[in-house]
Amino acid sequence: MCLLEKFDDLTKRFKAEFEEIIEGERAKLKAEMEAFEAEKEMMKALDVSDDDIIFLNVGGQKYTTTRSTLCQVEGSLLAAMFSGRWESKLKRDQDGVVFFDFNPHYFGYVMDYLRAKRIATLENPAPLPKVPGDQMKNFNNLVEYLDLKDELGRTEPTEVMTGEKFSSRSSGVNLQEDGKVAVNDSAIGLRYVLGENVYHQGIVRHKLKLESFENNYWIMVGMVKADVVPKGNGSCRWPGSNGWSLGENGQVYTNGAVTYNESLKKLSKQGDTVELVLDCNTGKLSLHLPTGQQFHINIPKSQTWRLHVNLYGANDRIRIMEVLQT
Repeated sequence: MCLLEKFDDLTKRFKAEFEEIIEGERAKLKAEMEAFEAEKEMMKALDVSDDDIIFLNVGGQKYTTTRSTLCQVEGSLLAAMFSGRWESKLKRDQDGVVFFDFNPHYFGYVMDYLRAKRIATLENPAPLPKVPGDQMKNFNNLVEYLDLKDELGRTEPTEVMTGEKFSSRSSGVNLQEDGKVAVNDSAIGLRYVLGENVYHQGIVRHKLKLESFENNYWIMVGMVKADVVPKGNGSCRWPGSNGWSLGENGQVYTNGAVTYNESLKKLSKQGDTVELVLDCNTGKLSLHLPTGQQFHINIPKSQTWRLHVNLYGANDRIRIMEVLQT
């Protein structure tokens, strides 16, 4: 190889090595710049105040609160979102307000709790939300998503007053006081009356008062499948009918079939208020008497039910006192 060729070869090798060094330095410089920008963003994040006003759009409903209210539960998703480091990356609506695609009704329970927590003390802790039983699943899903389970996972479903009245009835039954009271005819005979509401989830408690009960002889109270088509006035024997006869008899009706329970006889009388408890979740119907005694029937799950009363005595009269649902 001549001297000139050797020189060209050395030049090429030197050039390749130089370019490799330049690329390495360039990559190093780029990494340093990215780290610098990240540090700048972090420094910006620190430039926030607990008193900052935060505007939220939750499913179309607007909320105004403070940063400290949202961030007070350490480790929660809200605390991370509003620490100041990530707000530039949060989804926003057309007005630039932070947007959450949550049901605002359930988020409202969370906000009420967080606001109460801000002013709570050891002597007066923040009360847990009162969430109706049929809303608990959706509320708990949101709580878990927001990493607030340790704070709000103890929330118990609350009982809410449910409007109920008698509606469907056989001939010979009169409805009074906007359906709150059912009165049998002046002649003795079986006659049915059904509640208006259909129940398919949660726990429902009906309190019924025996305002008039001829000779304390026979009134049947219970539940019937909502899709049952009435067949005659002897509704206690309908398929899908479940309940108990009150008074002198001790009859128990399970899906329309009758058995006898001696311990049920003569436990109820005129003026008593009895309670029916329908637990749709576990498939159980219960009768609670003023004596403190309780009776239970297992019923099918995943069914729909209506309040069911069958009257017999002349002028027997029953009133819906209240209905609570969880």
